[in-house]
Amino acid sequence: MTASVVSSVLQRLGDLVIQEATFLSDVPRQVSSMKAELSQMQCFLNVVDAKCLEGNSMMKNLASNIQDVAYRVEEVIDNAHFIFRRRNTSVSKYTHIFGDSIDLREVGKNIQVIRKEISEIFERYNRYNAVNSSTSTEAQPIFREDEDFYAQRLVLPGLDQGMDIVGFDHEIAQIKSYLLDQNNMNLTVISIVGQAGAGKSTLAKLAYSSVITEGYFHKYGWVSISPKYSALEVLRDLVRQIRGTGKISERKSMHLNFYGETEVSKLLFDFLKEERYLIVLDDIWTTDTWDKIKSVFPDKGNGSRIILTTRDMEVGQHPKTKLQIHTPDLLDEDKSWELFQKKAFPHDVQFTELEVVGKKLSKKCNGLPLALVVLGCFLSRNHNIHTWEKMVASVDWEIMKKEGDVGRILALSYHNMSNNLKACFLYTASFPEDYPITVHVLKKMWIAEGFVPNIRGYTQEEVAYRYVEELAQRCMIQIEERSKNIGWIKKIKVHDVLREWGIGQARKEGFLKVCSSGTDVETYYADEQRCYRVAFHGYFDNEVGKSVLNLRSVLAFNPDGKRLFSFNGLHLLRVLHFCSSLKTCTLPEEINKLVHLRYLGLEGNTVFMFPSYMKGLRNLQILEASTATVKALPSSLWSIAALKHVHVYQVLHWKAQEIRTKRSLQTLYVFSIMQCDALTWKRTIRSLQKMSQHVSWCLGIASTKRVKEKETQEHEEYNLDIRVDALESKVDGLELSGCFKEHHVLNDVLPHHNLFPNFLLQLKISCPNILNDDPMPILERLPRLEVLEIVNSSYTGKSITCSSEGFLALRSLVLMDLGLEEWNLQQGSMAFLAVLTLKCTMLRSISNVLHQLDDLVELRLICMPQLSVDDHEAARGRGCRVMISVDEEQNSDN
Repeated sequence: MTASVVSSVLQRLGDLVIQEATFLSDVPRQVSSMKAELSQMQCFLNVVDAKCLEGNSMMKNLASNIQDVAYRVEEVIDNAHFIFRRRNTSVSKYTHIFGDSIDLREVGKNIQVIRKEISEIFERYNRYNAVNSSTSTEAQPIFREDEDFYAQRLVLPGLDQGMDIVGFDHEIAQIKSYLLDQNNMNLTVISIVGQAGAGKSTLAKLAYSSVITEGYFHKYGWVSISPKYSALEVLRDLVRQIRGTGKISERKSMHLNFYGETEVSKLLFDFLKEERYLIVLDDIWTTDTWDKIKSVFPDKGNGSRIILTTRDMEVGQHPKTKLQIHTPDLLDEDKSWELFQKKAFPHDVQFTELEVVGKKLSKKCNGLPLALVVLGCFLSRNHNIHTWEKMVASVDWEIMKKEGDVGRILALSYHNMSNNLKACFLYTASFPEDYPITVHVLKKMWIAEGFVPNIRGYTQEEVAYRYVEELAQRCMIQIEERSKNIGWIKKIKVHDVLREWGIGQARKEGFLKVCSSGTDVETYYADEQRCYRVAFHGYFDNEVGKSVLNLRSVLAFNPDGKRLFSFNGLHLLRVLHFCSSLKTCTLPEEINKLVHLRYLGLEGNTVFMFPSYMKGLRNLQILEASTATVKALPSSLWSIAALKHVHVYQVLHWKAQEIRTKRSLQTLYVFSIMQCDALTWKRTIRSLQKMSQHVSWCLGIASTKRVKEKETQEHEEYNLDIRVDALESKVDGLELSGCFKEHHVLNDVLPHHNLFPNFLLQLKISCPNILNDDPMPILERLPRLEVLEIVNSSYTGKSITCSSEGFLALRSLVLMDLGLEEWNLQQGSMAFLAVLTLKCTMLRSISNVLHQLDDLVELRLICMPQLSVDDHEAARGRGCRVMISVDEEQNSDN
């Protein structure tokens, strides 16, 4: 991975010379000299990386030393960028001229010191013959990132890799027969047991998806259970999926995030006890897991079922209830070839000259679906017969057959990737098992890490998204969710086998350590290089900066009972992502020590509190908290000149009177601002509108039913033990305003319906280009929503669908200035709608909609002459008052 690190630094050095040459005086000559040094080194580093993987300890030391030097060059670049931004953002460009001159000389001196150190490193290794003729093996050609980027075949929107049913037809039928057996009305567990990669989860998902459309079961839920699972989070997830939409069930689950395991267990039991349910427990590792959660599943003799998938037969046989064991069959030669063809030739293009060797390769996968999928996807990019024949001869298939290991096939695909793409794949292993990774967050993290190059004609966001598509095409990741209208990938997962392989590979290359205990942090194995990134899962080392020196990235997921850690020794940190399970979490003042931090990510059911001063984070580019609540964003945040993206789900108290990051800010998104006075709000909007660059922004302002005295308001706003649910219970209205210059910036920003305020009565969305996907499937599940307005080109799609029993409380609907062409309103939806206002000039007919609206009292049509007489008659035939106008100011009865 050393070559990847140096490649990233080279790009930043080039940008420094190009963008800031006139400002940096004599420094560009020294920077260019450093760039030339690293460029000459890069081709050799591909050989170094290869030798490291072979176990050459001297090469590992060399690689580690070079990575240290490369990261020190990055520090110099960051300092130079800061000096440049400080001068450009000063009131007068002469304000810091004396200090800048001193700092620039220091930059030049540091570069000279680093160049001298590079020379000493290679002199030392040459002296001990660490670099000699034995390492002069012909280097692999450097992957031309830009050429491949233009040439690569992208994943089509409808092409998902995870649900192939080759050879599964009879097995799906068998599972369904267990699920729908009306001769057995006892609660029954169906255990699907098989080796890694055998298709257990795919089989469960296919059977599950097929059954839920038949309406036999009343409640459904699917949870994935990792080895380091939290029983409480598993139970909470099930409650969120299966709870009803009525007032009683909603009231019971409203404070779910504040319940303990006993309360959540009782709540789940109550939801299930009168229903026929189907629950999937995917990927259980131990018998203890079943023992902890089995009591929440009532057996009322109504035919309820549980599907359990596991690699361990002991686990599959453990439940003491009625049990069915199913072991997926491995594919025979014909089915193996069929699945291999689907992946190797995704566009139904047949290469007859490859059939013979292709059948040999598919046979050597021993019928294991995952091996066939990964190998087929890998070879889909190279239809050269000599390459295929070489694989048959070179790979040690017999060892793979004996060990049941697909790692060798994964390694083939991995080592065929560019250095940047390798880094992007290994990074996905930092997330917990079965974790749904949001693509727009992942892209931001990749960019902050330096994995995404600048390619002419594309933004870094677009390049990062191409990487997601290529990893999906190679079947190295699984597509979990797509944007329905446009087909963009929104969420991904990593198969547990690929993730386990990635974790091991990342440790070997010194890229990343995944730690679940103190032992993991402290232990280094003989075949590993020193790591610069650490991901904590369910555990945290408060002194990680001392345990692992020179860390560049720290990711922490649900470190139970841990507040944010000490930042001692983390002054080089570039990426910090913290997922908290606490009620409140305070970021300490010492976070300002992280002067190189580019990405700060926060998530969890937590109120995060920032220090009042944050200007020390002078290189911060991204604040990503799009699923988190923040008490307040300090005004000092907007003084950070490097800040590009601010995404926050909820801010309890808005203080920003002006947004001052005028040169760098690209996107600002705050879904819900709970408290803000009118003057502050006006100043914020005015400052956004005055920005010189194109900024995509959306701010949601909440309205409340209460009017408080000033003393009471201040006391509640600044109470450190504030409860989000208590505040949300007062919210009855929400308005989203703004303007998105590029409609794909956030890949749709509406959160899951569970994240909306519980008592929301009114919602207005007026933000051009903010929604690409149909918003109705989310909004129709808001149980108290009475007034909904979607206006001002906020939705970019051409159709909406409202399902039966959706919008149960809606009384007024406004759809204006949208490009709608089709509206599918199913029977039973919007059952109490009284007033409908439309200004959608592309909508050709509404008669089918009107036939479903039995309670409609008033129909307002604005600038819609395209509607036929039949539409008007359909409204009048129901006794509805029709008001027609040629603009928004005029109404006429008709």
